[in-house]
Amino acid sequence: MAVRRFIFIVDGDVFMQLQFDDQSQGIKSEGWAAGLSSSPTVIEVTNQPDVVPGWTWDGVEFKAPQ
Repeated sequence: MAVRRFIFIVDGDVFMQLQFDDQSQGIKSEGWAAGLSSSPTVIEVTNQPDVVPGWTWDGVEFKAPQ
């Protein structure tokens, strides 16, 4: 068992921690670890329910997969 721990930072300040056991989370933990290790951009899409994995972001708007 390996515990993965990630820290979220904005403007140099730590504001949140996420920790998970990579065995209990199964294959999803690999995806989480890869995504979080890549310094992701996080955008709220509460009012855009159609935006799901597979869509792309060009820095201005979301685009549905073709």
